[in-house]
This record gives sequence, structure tokens and C-alpha cells, in this order.
Amino acid sequence: MLSRCLKLLAFLFLLSACSADREVARSFYYWNKDFKLRTEDENLLKSLGNERIYLRCFSLEWNRPQKSVQIADAVSLQAGMLPEFQEIVPVVHIGQDFFTHIKPEQVEQIATSLMSRVDSIAVAGNFSFSEIQVDFKWNEQSRDLYFALLNSIKAALSPVEQKLSCSIRLQQVQFPEITGIPPVDRGMLLYYNIGKINEPGTRNSIYDPDVAARYVSYIKTYRLPLDIALPVFTWAVHQRNGEVLSVIQNITLDDVRNSGLFEEKAKGLFAPLKTCDFKGSWFKEGDRLRVEEISPGRSLRAARQVKPFLPEGVSSVALFYLDSVNTSRYGQEAFEELYSVFE
Repeated sequence: MLSRCLKLLAFLFLLSACSADREVARSFYYWNKDFKLRTEDENLLKSLGNERIYLRCFSLEWNRPQKSVQIADAVSLQAGMLPEFQEIVPVVHIGQDFFTHIKPEQVEQIATSLMSRVDSIAVAGNFSFSEIQVDFKWNEQSRDLYFALLNSIKAALSPVEQKLSCSIRLQQVQFPEITGIPPVDRGMLLYYNIGKINEPGTRNSIYDPDVAARYVSYIKTYRLPLDIALPVFTWAVHQRNGEVLSVIQNITLDDVRNSGLFEEKAKGLFAPLKTCDFKGSWFKEGDRLRVEEISPGRSLRAARQVKPFLPEGVSSVALFYLDSVNTSRYGQEAFEELYSVFE
């Protein structure tokens, strides 16, 4: 009897130790306009012990014809769609040229409209939120207006119950004296989309370990608490005369090879055999299609590369992004291995 009790106590101790070791929230981004979660993916989230979904709610864009601010591609959401066991973090994406058209006196009203739309989506989806995140690739020119918008958003939040975070790129980590430190509570370091997508010779702009190595040492000294986002997606870049025409999401090497429409010139680099339509893009003779696939092994390499440079206090490891194509390509074991790097 005593022996059984000792074994039970030892087992409970191991369980509590494992729980204590996991100090980060296992998370996913959800970036599609229509929120649809398959039963298999919901079961996967439960099995993985995922705690958080970063939900892209909409994009802020500049409507050129109307010369006005536009809320675009708002997520379609109704009560009961979101898994009850997930914390939801609303994410607002801002278009790249947005701040070239905005005047300082418009910032406060934009922040008010932004928060009103986020609140309405939260009501429709029947969720509350303790964090809101803004995604924008700012630079020295857009910094002041962007930071002013962040300050206005932060002023609208409950100072005790709600936090503000924003996405951080490696280039911003390297040059904080130029790009500045955003006025937020936390940053989400996006450890992907590092390379230049249209640069000659680029083979994988999503994640190239050699390119990432040029920036990774700067992370330790960045003066903002950081979480980490890693890529688990794939896409294909359609080029004509060296210029990027489109980026086709969720395309794998097998998709292109099995289509019978392309000749593989080099690994991952394809040329159309004839004029054709493929996945909604029109290809002509001389065009090129470059598949940039992030495999489980490549994601794991990214995780192991960045882990030694992250500061203490990482509270979330987010995978970009939750989608049936990506979850089918990876599976539970690969995701477990990826998360465990940080636990």
C-alpha cells in the first residue's frame, strides 16, 4: 500500500513538474477571411494543449479611388464558431502604404474606428479579449504616425485588463535607433518573410537560415518583451520578367508537379509548358513559378536557430498559420516537436 502511494505521489510530482516547465502559451495565427475550423483541427488544438488564437480581424487600407480609410477583408464570424477553450487575440493588419496618405489629425479618429470594429467583431463572435495586436511593417518614414496610432489605441484600452502588442520584423530589431521601439506592452517577433521576395537568386524568402543568421544576434538587446512566431506555411511566387505578379498561398511542390502544367527547371523553380491558368493566376511563356515550401524540418531549424537569442519571459509561441493545408502537412507530432523547443 505504501509503495503504491509513493508511486502515485511520484507520478503527480512529474505531472506538476511538466506543467510548470511549460511557461509559454502554445498558439496559432488564423489569417483567412472566413473562419472555418474542421473537427480534425479542433481536435488537434485540444491534443496539443493550444491555448491561444491570434485572429486577424481585418485590414486597414487606403482606398485610392475614394481617397479614404477603408476597413477591408473583415473576418466572417458568428457566435459559436470559435473554440471555447482558446483565448482570442484580435489582430489588425495595416496595409503597407497606409501611412503615406494619413495626416496626423486623422490618427485619433482612425484608432476610435479601429477599436469600434474590433469590439463589434468580438460581440459577433461572443469573445472577450485581454490583448489586441497590430501588424504593420513600419520604417523610418512611417514610424511617427504609426507610433501615434499605437498610442491612441493603447489609450482606448483598459490599462489593467487589456494589453497592446505589435508585430516586429528582424530588420527592425537590427536597427532600433532608426526604426524606434514601438509604444506597446509586448512585441511578436515574426521569424519569417526575412528574404527579399523579388531579389534574383532568392530560393526561399519565407525562411533562409543564412539570411536569418545576419540578424539573430540583435534580438538579445532589443528593448521590448518579445514573443515568437514561426512559419508553418507554404506559397508560390509568380514572376514575369523578374517582377512579382502574385503570391499564391498554400501551394506545395507536389501541387505544381502533379498539375502537368510546368517543367521543373531546378528544385522548386518551374516554367509553364504553355499558356495556362493555375490556381487563379494566368501564366505565359517565359514566366516562372517559385515554390517556397516550409517543411516541418525547416520550421524546426528556425526554432532551434532563434531559441538561444530570445530573452527570458517569452509568453507565447505562435505558428503562422492555422489552416487545413498546413495542419495536414505537419500533423501533431511535428507541431509537438516545434513547441517543445521553447518549453
